[in-house]
Amino acid sequence: MTQSSSRPQWLSNFVYILAAIGCAAGLGNLWRFSMLAYEHGGAAFILALLLSNLLLVYPLLMMETAIGQKFQFSAPEAMEKLKSKTSWIQWIAVFSVFIILMYYVPIMSWGIKYFFASFNGEFLADPANYFMTNILHLSESVSVPGGFQWSILGALILGYLFTIYALRKDVLSLGPVVKITVTAPFVLLLILIVRGVTLPGSAEGLRALFIPDWSALGNIKLWQAAVGQSFFSASLAVGYFIIAASHRPEKSEIPKTSLWILAGNFGVSLLAGLAVFSTIGFMAAQQGVPISEAATSGPMLVFSVLPTAVSMMPAGAIFFAALLFLVVITLAIDSIFGLMEVIAGAFHDLWSKKFKYFNVLLTVILIGGLGALPYMMGAGLYYLDITDHFIGGYCLLLVGMLETAVVAYFIGPETVRQWINNTAQGWKIPKFFNIVLYATPLILAVLFFYTLYAETQEVYGGYPMEYIIGWGFVPLGLVFLLSIIFGVFTSRKIKSLKA
Repeated sequence: MTQSSSRPQWLSNFVYILAAIGCAAGLGNLWRFSMLAYEHGGAAFILALLLSNLLLVYPLLMMETAIGQKFQFSAPEAMEKLKSKTSWIQWIAVFSVFIILMYYVPIMSWGIKYFFASFNGEFLADPANYFMTNILHLSESVSVPGGFQWSILGALILGYLFTIYALRKDVLSLGPVVKITVTAPFVLLLILIVRGVTLPGSAEGLRALFIPDWSALGNIKLWQAAVGQSFFSASLAVGYFIIAASHRPEKSEIPKTSLWILAGNFGVSLLAGLAVFSTIGFMAAQQGVPISEAATSGPMLVFSVLPTAVSMMPAGAIFFAALLFLVVITLAIDSIFGLMEVIAGAFHDLWSKKFKYFNVLLTVILIGGLGALPYMMGAGLYYLDITDHFIGGYCLLLVGMLETAVVAYFIGPETVRQWINNTAQGWKIPKFFNIVLYATPLILAVLFFYTLYAETQEVYGGYPMEYIIGWGFVPLGLVFLLSIIFGVFTSRKIKSLKA
């Protein structure tokens, strides 16, 4: 039994591709890809990332798409139909994404607040500290909560209202929105690139990003970073491609469409790298310091380093600051659309006979908004750092390992390969696909346990243990407890449908 007759469908395959690129290409493309390439051999890392995308991510993306199209359900229900008593695996993804959105939406809110603040030019006076003092009002340590930032709450509400508008009719209303929000980062990044490469010192920044250190290919840390970035940048193991594909006809083409999605996501990363390092090269030249001192990763790159660089531009600093934060907002909002669809879609599929999709969406946003409140305190950045490390660093890697293990060792890769090839239009997937699926759980297991081992060597970030427990272990425990409970509900529902 499927839901294809009543399930809303994407307006076109092009819209589906745009939405998938939008979910995949998030802030990690902007602040993580560039620094990973810089730290791990430049073009050598980019080559490793490309290989990881083609050899590992591409087959897994097709696998998740095939499962979604085959069963026409969101990830937990589709997983349960694929193999009985396995829906809890995808519920881990759903509840992990729920927690991730609680701090991801506030990050977008920083961009919204900075966007409006950029027009008055205040950040130009001291851009290096403006983010900490005027945007975050960051407290001195994790043990000092600090004040609540009402302006960030206002920006968060604005972001949620736009999300409600975009998803009010599920994928039917999302289609027209993503045509704008997904194409916008490409255009805005191109403008920033054109400006960046015309600045003195930009060539040095681009050399730092692209000159290859081929010896780095022999370092396992490069491959660990490349696999991790390709895996998470593509939004695998969060359930997105399963639910997104469930809104396509069962026989919709998979191989070429999936490759377009990967190409779009990879393209955003390259454009972001060009924009970031041309600008950092200019800033380093202006300050008379090496690139290594000018560059940093994570939120500080986007909200402190790049505004500092923009403030040094000989003309148009306010204009280019506004463009920078429009890039931040559009990259973030598209990921939020996709992740919100994962959560609301899973709960709606479970209780579709009781609640309308719109009511489920509002409930998810209300609970998520309440969960976001602590991240808008003065110590919010510290809380975010801990939660992201444990939820983002472990849960989704575990989901990827378990879901591919179920497909490889219980369903059989050949079965899924035939599902994919039955949709192919002149482009058949070879049996290499099977080898990848057999190997992937083992590769992810090595990464998972290697990361877990590294965790035992020191307390993360030097934070007091009570905060590691409160913002790391407690959310982890909640994710697993709720996943088991909802796995039971899902199993009962699917059994009733079969009956």
